[in-house]
Amino acid sequence: IYLAGSEFFGPIIKKGKAKNCLFSFYAFFRDTKTEPALRGLDKYIMENKGLDLFMDSGGYSAFTCGAEIDIDLYCQVIKKYKKHLTTYAQLDAIGDPEKTRENLEYMESKGLSPLPVFHYGSDFAILRELAQKYDYVALGGLVPYSKRKPRLKQHLDTCFAITRDQCRVHGFGMTGMEILQRYPWYSVDSTAWLGGSKRAEYHTFERGKLTFKKVKVEEEASLQSLPLMQKAKRDGSWKLRSIDCIKQWLKVEKYVTDL
Repeated sequence: IYLAGSEFFGPIIKKGKAKNCLFSFYAFFRDTKTEPALRGLDKYIMENKGLDLFMDSGGYSAFTCGAEIDIDLYCQVIKKYKKHLTTYAQLDAIGDPEKTRENLEYMESKGLSPLPVFHYGSDFAILRELAQKYDYVALGGLVPYSKRKPRLKQHLDTCFAITRDQCRVHGFGMTGMEILQRYPWYSVDSTAWLGGSKRAEYHTFERGKLTFKKVKVEEEASLQSLPLMQKAKRDGSWKLRSIDCIKQWLKVEKYVTDL
């Protein structure tokens, strides 16, 4: 399980003893010039050196903001940091399978080997081709259907019927327990672990069940069932919640891997 949205949580990730992090190219380059963005990315890479780092283009985020990603700059950044990256995804074009294919071929022409992405709604013939040509592919565009389980499962049933015994599969944003246990993912990612910092949540995983509990700040000191919080101070409690969330997601990772 790659912890997505990890761009500004380096020290917390280390304290939580996570091994896999996903970060977005667009998160660093969306609001700033190239040099400051590179300094920020340099810091992130150094803070998380030695971990399995997955760089996503951030194409979906850019799409929702009406922005475009410079594919040449993306390629340059990949080449600069490639030795530190376990995986890097292609620049995908949301809702445009042909442009997505063109981007993949363009990046390959630059000497790169990006993870190809197949989007919900695209022709399954594209996935068949990718599964035959590559040993690792990603499924994207799934998050909007995470609460429409029948439709999501129908799509994924078809995807995994195609990829079975053909290639490894990564699922963008796929960390729902039912979906994790139903399909043989090689890897997945999501920002769910950020519930500790964003929504004051505590996550608990036991015997295949992941629960989320939102706790008021003034109640934290009395939570004897959460060792990390027994000595917590209010101003740093979000950090401790985040570390505890990471530990729970590592339990999920082990459980699903064993399964």
